[in-house]
Amino acid sequence: MNKLPTILVVDNSRAVTGALNALRHATTPLRGQFGFVYVVPTGSTARPVLEADGYCVHELPFVEISRRPADLLRYLPLLLLNGWHLYRLARREGARAIHLNDFYNLTGYVARAFSLGRLPVLTHVRFLPQALPQLFARPWRWLAERLAQRVLCVSDAVRAYFAPGHPRVLTVYDPLPARGEAHPTYEVAEAVTGPIRLLYLSNYIRGKGQDLALQAFRQAYTQQPRLQLHFVGGDMGLAKNQAFRQELEASVQQAGLAGVVHFSGFATDTEALVKNHDVVLNFSEAESFSLTCLDALYYGVPLIASDCGGPAELFENGQSGLLVPNRDVPAMSAAIVELAGSRAQRLAFSVAGRAFVRRKFAPAHTYERLAACYRAVVADR
Repeated sequence: MNKLPTILVVDNSRAVTGALNALRHATTPLRGQFGFVYVVPTGSTARPVLEADGYCVHELPFVEISRRPADLLRYLPLLLLNGWHLYRLARREGARAIHLNDFYNLTGYVARAFSLGRLPVLTHVRFLPQALPQLFARPWRWLAERLAQRVLCVSDAVRAYFAPGHPRVLTVYDPLPARGEAHPTYEVAEAVTGPIRLLYLSNYIRGKGQDLALQAFRQAYTQQPRLQLHFVGGDMGLAKNQAFRQELEASVQQAGLAGVVHFSGFATDTEALVKNHDVVLNFSEAESFSLTCLDALYYGVPLIASDCGGPAELFENGQSGLLVPNRDVPAMSAAIVELAGSRAQRLAFSVAGRAFVRRKFAPAHTYERLAACYRAVVADR
């Protein structure tokens, strides 16, 4: 029996992130066509999760560009060293291509150079480049457009950053949850006196919108005292993220909302968590796609999201969810009050959201499109 072509997947995640989960959802249904080997940063907590999925996982000491002088000094030497190790790893695993799970990781291009141009590279763009420091984003774009055999954009909002008509730059949407639904189908609660539970599911990172959600909740709560807000997410072991969560918790205490606003850490069963709430919020300041929004729509839980890039492509505003202007706290508050006050609207959004994402994010537009990209670059070798 012929061996499946191996794809070496490189991910910078030091913890489990939406970007990593999105790619896991995409590669899982393709394992009958390709072999996948993941490469993550040394010490990443994503490793056991990937190994539990049955993937072979290797580690490399990736260093990202940052303002810290030590990281800046180490960046170029480690980029060259990691590129060499990645090339050697690709040879050892018999990899036919390298898939970079975001375009700021340049090790794949170095590995391709060591292969004398024989090892193809696919670059996924999972951040919204327009929102990144352009001092870095423009060179990364230049490299991707010239050195990658395919540039995979997770939304049309991301695709707009690249050269119009570039033949190797494509929109490939992230897929629906690979395992389907493991829990009973979500039903919109009928209670008219109980709490209305809002969920904010995101790692505690500045710019992800938890601070905006808290401001909006404070305003909405004065009009609808049945509201409760639940923040859920990890801090990725970073001090700056831990400090952000502590600031949010302190704000809740100062506002006297500790009885109705709660905080939790990283959750493994996203489906159960989402289905245990009445409305999902996502007020990020910049999103290329938003797996959280996609999950909420897929499971049928009503969604309110900010117009910050990719989320606008995930549903139809006013028909399967509510889209509010970016960073507009009064609009966010008004949307919360509106949706919390209308079970009929929540029911309509639940039904329409489930149907819309199952049409738009069908396999032909997601992981089957990714498989076609793999086949194309492997065939071109």
